[in-house]
Amino acid sequence: MDKLLSIIIPCYNAEQYIDRVMGSSTGQTMDKALYEVIAVDDASSDGTLEMLNSWAGRFPDTVKVISNKENLRQGGARNAAIKQARGIYICFLDADDWMEEDALESFAEVLKHKEYDIVTARHKEDYDFPSAEGRLNDGPVSIIKTFTDRNMDEYIDFDLGFVWGSVYRKQMIEDNEVWFPEHLAYEDIYWQRLIKFYAKKACLIDRFTHHHYNHPQSTMNSRNASHHTDRLTCYEMLLSEYEKRGILPVHHDLILKETIEVYYFNSYYMFFNIMDDIPDVYARIRNTIYRYFPGWEAEYDDSGLPMVFSYMIKLLKKAKNASPSDIQPFKDAILEIMEEQ
Repeated sequence: MDKLLSIIIPCYNAEQYIDRVMGSSTGQTMDKALYEVIAVDDASSDGTLEMLNSWAGRFPDTVKVISNKENLRQGGARNAAIKQARGIYICFLDADDWMEEDALESFAEVLKHKEYDIVTARHKEDYDFPSAEGRLNDGPVSIIKTFTDRNMDEYIDFDLGFVWGSVYRKQMIEDNEVWFPEHLAYEDIYWQRLIKFYAKKACLIDRFTHHHYNHPQSTMNSRNASHHTDRLTCYEMLLSEYEKRGILPVHHDLILKETIEVYYFNSYYMFFNIMDDIPDVYARIRNTIYRYFPGWEAEYDDSGLPMVFSYMIKLLKKAKNASPSDIQPFKDAILEIMEEQ
């Protein structure tokens, strides 16, 4: 292992974005001797692999290309790259996103002073392609907050949202065998929550490192796509790992709160916004909650919830099953609130 950082980029039919993502990765202000770029072509059917190989030809000491014969989705592509990475730390970049040119240097500034397992930065949502925006950072890197054994629960409870925008110690990933779900969308829901339980020291920095290109055709924004229920599958896999690894009894209250909010509320919120027909998943969700948290009714604090979510809690307590038509009033109420905002 002879690099400080490895950038891992899963790519599938991404030829229109390859030059931008590879340009931002190879154009970092950090000395190229200190980092590598591992791009994984996930069985693309367009010109993605050829373009990646062209970039590897231009930067043979920096860029490595892995070619998957089978499409494993982002999780499988990332797993393959982690196993070949030579960096002490790993960071992730989606093929349609890009990095600030001083992103790696910003992370390195923090990593050289402290023994952090995870460092999390800020990101910017971009809705235009291409973006002509200039540099976002000015001045020295500053640490917003550090997390250790004394306050690590606060960091665990902090929703990173995505796996990109942070750097992770590779040894922490391998020693604890925290791998991404493969062949599934929403793999970040599983991975970014599980890995935080193994960090002994982490921090948030006041620095923009990543640009997230938020566009309608992305996996997460694809309307009525069947893969949106993968969100439930990945969270159910997470609960199973919590139980098998002995994490669940130690962090019971924190995980219960996360499960109600992420698995129940947020899943339906996403279904309401991105699917015309509500999927018939209520019994599945309810059975899972009662499976892992049989006493949740007395343990979950539902005070202070918005009215519509309070009613969803009442439904969960009373109804063993509910059809999509039974759920429709909650969708109508939430969409009405959104329109008013």
